[in-house]
Amino acid sequence: MTRAGARRRVASLLSIGLALWFAASASAFVLRSDKPVPLTRPPTVIAIMGVTVVDVVTGEERPRQTVILVGGRIDRIGSRLAVPARARRVAGSGKFLIPGLWDMHTHHQATGEASLPLFVANGVVGTRDMGSDLAFILPLRQRIRDGSLLGPKIVAAGPILDAAPADWPFRRHVGNAAEARVAVRDLKRAGVDFIKVHDQTPRDAFFAIADESAKLGLPFAGHVPSSVTVDEAAASGMASIEHLANYRIFLECSAGGSYSFSKCRPLFDRLAANHVWQTPTLAFFETIPDLFTGKPPLHFDYASPGLRELWRKNQEGSKLSEASIAFLRGAGQSALTAVKDMRGRGVQFLAGCDGLVPGFCLQDELEWLTRAGLTPLEALQAATINPARFLKRDAVEGSIQTGKAADLVLLGADPVADVRNIRTIKGVFLNGRYFDRAQLDRLIAHARCC
Repeated sequence: MTRAGARRRVASLLSIGLALWFAASASAFVLRSDKPVPLTRPPTVIAIMGVTVVDVVTGEERPRQTVILVGGRIDRIGSRLAVPARARRVAGSGKFLIPGLWDMHTHHQATGEASLPLFVANGVVGTRDMGSDLAFILPLRQRIRDGSLLGPKIVAAGPILDAAPADWPFRRHVGNAAEARVAVRDLKRAGVDFIKVHDQTPRDAFFAIADESAKLGLPFAGHVPSSVTVDEAAASGMASIEHLANYRIFLECSAGGSYSFSKCRPLFDRLAANHVWQTPTLAFFETIPDLFTGKPPLHFDYASPGLRELWRKNQEGSKLSEASIAFLRGAGQSALTAVKDMRGRGVQFLAGCDGLVPGFCLQDELEWLTRAGLTPLEALQAATINPARFLKRDAVEGSIQTGKAADLVLLGADPVADVRNIRTIKGVFLNGRYFDRAQLDRLIAHARCC
C-alpha cells in the first residue's frame, strides 16, 4: 500500500471512531439533572499519619511519614512531626500517598455535569477539556474553582477550530487563515487556556492558529489535520498531539507499510527535540473495535445517557467489515510498540481517556501504558508530574512537597510496584477536603446511570 493510500485508509476507518463520535454526540447529549454533590466545609488541618509518601519524580518511597495539610496546601512532611490538637487524623499506616491524577483528554460536555463525581472518586483531581462549548465549559470551570460544585480542576480549550460539518458539536467554524486568527483572538479574550485543532482544520488555518497562538501566549494542541503531515505538526509549535495522530504518527514515517522503527526514529527524535507531548489514549483505541462489534465498553453501568447514546450511534453507523476491524486491532498493537519506541527516544507522554467512562478509564489508561512498555512509575508520571510540567504548574502541583496543592490520593497498595494498584483507593484529598472510602462509594453510587 502506498503512503497516501495508508493515510486515506486510516483516516476513513478512524473517522468512524473519532469523527463519528463527534457527529453522533450532537444529538447524544443528555445532561443529567441531578443536583450537584453538596460540599461540606473542610477541616482547617488534616494530618495523614504513618503513610508511605511516593515521590513520582524519582520513584523514591518514604515510609512512616506524617503529612500535614493546612488550607488546601501541604504544610509539613516528616517522620517526627508534632500534630496540632485540632487536626483531623487520617490513618496512613500500610498505605501509599501519591499526587492526585490528571486526565489530559476529556470532553465534559459529552460526559455531563453529573459525571464529575466519578473523576474525584477515582482519584482524578484535574482534567484538560479538549472541546466543549464556551457557554458550557467556562461556567463549569468557574463553579469548580469557587467551590460551589464538586469536580476536578478544568483546563479548557472551548470550541474546536476546524471546518467540520455544521452539525458537529463543540465547534467554531474556521475556513481560512483570517477566520482562524480572529477565532484565536476571540477565545483568548473569552478566557480559554489553550486552542484545539482537529482533523478538518484547513491547512492555512492550522498554520495561522500556530502563529496567532504563539503571539498571544496560548498553547495549541489536538489532532494533526489531514492536510498537514506529522512532521510539519512536530515543527509547528504544537504542545501535544492526541491519539498518536490517528496512528499516522507511526504509519506516515513507515512509508505506508508496517510500522518501522528505523524509518520512524528521526521523526520521534524531532518530536522529542521540539517537546511535542503525546496523549496516546490507548484505552480508547483498544475500545473502538469492541464498540463496533457490539461489546459494551468497560464500566458501562457508570456511563451517562449521552455516552451510551453516542456509543449506540457509533455501532449502528460504522458497518465495518471484519477486515477493517482486524486492521484496527493490528494498528492498536503496533501503537503499543510505537509508544515504547517513542519513549526510548525521549518523547514524553500524558495520560488521557477521551470518550470513555470518566475516572475509571484513566486507571485503565495507566495500565495500557505499562502494556506499551512504560514502567509503572512512568505511567504514574503521565498522570501526575507530567501534566503539571506540561501545564507549567509543577511549582505548585504534580508531586508531594511542602507548599504544593493538597490534591492527593491514598492507596492501599504500592503503585510503583504495580500500576494496577492505582485502583486500591482508600481516600482522596481535593483542595484540602478529605473523602474517605465510604464517601467515595457514595459519590460513585450517585453517578451510577440508569
